[in-house]
Amino acid sequence: MKYLVFCTVMLCLPLAVCVLLIERRLIRWALLAGVCCPIAFFDATAVNFFSHEAYRGTSRGMEVSLIYLVALILLMTLMILRGRFYLFPEWGGRLYLLYLLLCLPSLFHAANCLFSWFEIWKMLMMLVVFLAIFSYLEYSRGDIATVLFGLVVLVVANFLVVAVQHFQGSYQPRGIFPHRNSMAMFMSLPGTLFLARYFMQEGGDRARLPLVGFGLASFAVFWSLSRGAAVCYTAGAMVTVLCTVSLNFTPRKAGLLGIVVVLAAVGMLYLLPKLYSRFEQATEASWAARVRLAKAAANMIQDEPLCGVGINNWGIKINPPYPYSELRNERPGATEDWKDGIVETIYLLVAAECGIPCLLALLIWFGYYIWVCLRLLWCLRRTRYFFVPAGLLGGLLANYVQSTLEWVLKQQMNFIWLIIFFAILSYLNCHWRELVQAEREAKEEVTDESVRDGDQIPQEG
Repeated sequence: MKYLVFCTVMLCLPLAVCVLLIERRLIRWALLAGVCCPIAFFDATAVNFFSHEAYRGTSRGMEVSLIYLVALILLMTLMILRGRFYLFPEWGGRLYLLYLLLCLPSLFHAANCLFSWFEIWKMLMMLVVFLAIFSYLEYSRGDIATVLFGLVVLVVANFLVVAVQHFQGSYQPRGIFPHRNSMAMFMSLPGTLFLARYFMQEGGDRARLPLVGFGLASFAVFWSLSRGAAVCYTAGAMVTVLCTVSLNFTPRKAGLLGIVVVLAAVGMLYLLPKLYSRFEQATEASWAARVRLAKAAANMIQDEPLCGVGINNWGIKINPPYPYSELRNERPGATEDWKDGIVETIYLLVAAECGIPCLLALLIWFGYYIWVCLRLLWCLRRTRYFFVPAGLLGGLLANYVQSTLEWVLKQQMNFIWLIIFFAILSYLNCHWRELVQAEREAKEEVTDESVRDGDQIPQEG
């Protein structure tokens, strides 16, 4: 049935583009309903060609989900409307291209090139999503609110599912994500973003909405009982608070900070016993498995330091007859079909599969967006967009540090939203001068209207 629906959608792609060209008001809804929301139903709307569900790797098939199709429709529509198209409009996209190209030499050492193609296909689809979001923001002149609304819907839906799973007896609920660590890592980004937005509000009833979003995302992080996520998220939130308060300090923000501290303390008192038990009950076997897999990754890097053992081939090379790990011989009762897991850090995984140069490209790509956030903190400090770099700086740092303990940033749902946030930062980095000028002109226009309406301007002397 899925394949029939997929073929129907593919045949309707030109029609969908024509509809958006005629009814341009639908472009915004296409972004919201087609890109931001279906990520919650990624697996349900995905068609998996050449599927290998039993494979223990970062990609198990050539997945084509609804989000990719809608992103392609949006990109084609916006290319026609704008009359131009830049494949790599900003340095972030070019660094991603460098990372992608440096993954390709690993194909020479891959035991299964089809599995490698699964991961490369995923990376190509991420590029389509990046370009669609960037093009939409250029077309709409900075309509970040639509993307954030989709993020709010996702956070609320996830929290409701987490609550249901919790009361049904799940010790570590995973929400709408494939794994609890995936959920915890993802929720770090909207959590810090909503926190920064809360500090930038001017008051009123709507000012409470970001606080609610921050609370729901935070509860999801700590409800997962992921030790690494709890520590990294707390540190990321502190970075965001430091940025928002220090660069835009007002007495009102001191009061808001007090409210956040009180709410955070109440939440921690509720969840602290469970988090404490997670640290207390941590088994030595779990730590030993991490160490063994890290040693196996080091063996792969030592054997193939330049090109790696093959992108998305970890699940093959970690098992016999390859000599990188002897875990099967050390594990009593292991059957013939038993397979070892994935190394619990994205950095060692990339270095082992694709080589040290590829790891350096990944680190430069990640680090570039930290630099963009720092730059935009100063450039946008007087604008309504300031909360974006302030929030994402803390969220990205939390994700990057947690990725030293988890590889789940490579999972589709986490990877897609990381790319979406990168596209937002790239747009702001390219157009911050225009946004600052537009806000300055808007303020001057409001002042002029006040004068025309009879407001008195104090005279000198």
